[in-house]
Amino acid sequence: MAERSVHRGADLSGALLAWKRRGSQSGVIMTLQIVENAEEDGRCHRVKLALNDRQLRSITRDLVQVAHERGIKVHTRRPLYERIRRLLRAVVN
Repeated sequence: MAERSVHRGADLSGALLAWKRRGSQSGVIMTLQIVENAEEDGRCHRVKLALNDRQLRSITRDLVQVAHERGIKVHTRRPLYERIRRLLRAVVN
């Protein structure tokens, strides 16, 4: 049986490789795939993170603020049908 290394009380750092989200009744469960050190053996860890609505709102606010500070736009474009409708409305009027 393979021995698993469990770090308790130690700070670990790594790069976010992928994530998956799954809704729950009181929030969301995020599964994060973290790679420790890609230059060495590149061990991957899966971390399940449960966030209630308040925590989800808070972390979203922090991530949006960081994105804005870095000049990254986080809001999506309006849907195509809205843009076409707006264009048609402008042509008609």
